[in-house]
Amino acid sequence: MAALATAAVAAPGALADRREIEGLRARSNAAIARHDAAEAVSMFMPEGRVLGSGGGLIEGAAAMRSAFGQSFGDANFVTYVREPKKVTVAGDTAAEEGRWRAVRRDKSFGGVFLARWVRTPEGWRIRSEMYVPLY
Repeated sequence: MAALATAAVAAPGALADRREIEGLRARSNAAIARHDAAEAVSMFMPEGRVLGSGGGLIEGAAAMRSAFGQSFGDANFVTYVREPKKVTVAGDTAAEEGRWRAVRRDKSFGGVFLARWVRTPEGWRIRSEMYVPLY
């Protein structure tokens, strides 16, 4: 019975964590829509990694800023949108699963993504992301 009580008490904290991660994702989407690389990268840990939809690995915040800069410099680029469908929190780690799409003037494409979030003293930050193109 004590285990059930502990789980019930922990649930509100997990809900708050999920909402914080969803809010950070919304903030990241908004930064990308504004073409604000510094704000978009602020959600990442300094050593964060991204396995992009093309299979390339982006390692570290500086490389991520550079990748955003290249995207933002493309006249056809509009935005990237990530839509969380599920956020699972386990202690100081969370998994965010969802759909993503790249919006361009000449075409759009997207698929599914998975992000690993880590609780830090500054709040939740992205340790890694993986993007799978499906359309």
